[in-house]
Amino acid sequence: MYHPRMLRVVFAEDNYLVREGTTALLAESSQVDVVGLAEDFDGLLGAVEEHSPDAVLTDIRMPPTGTDEGIRAAKRIRA
Repeated sequence: MYHPRMLRVVFAEDNYLVREGTTALLAESSQVDVVGLAEDFDGLLGAVEEHSPDAVLTDIRMPPTGTDEGIRAAKRIRA
């Protein structure tokens, strides 16, 4: 029987309720393992470095400036 590999994900979101709610929903999946959480730009980069995830799910606007931290982090991670 085929058993798909779990997708290791780092999730970044500055809003506590959205972060916790989305993490709880993702935890219900047998194919997703949330290996790291972040609430700001530096935390996202650190979690990716620490966990080497398969995918990153990130908010676009996060602290410290609330503008484009998620996009800048995604570009840096991809590079």
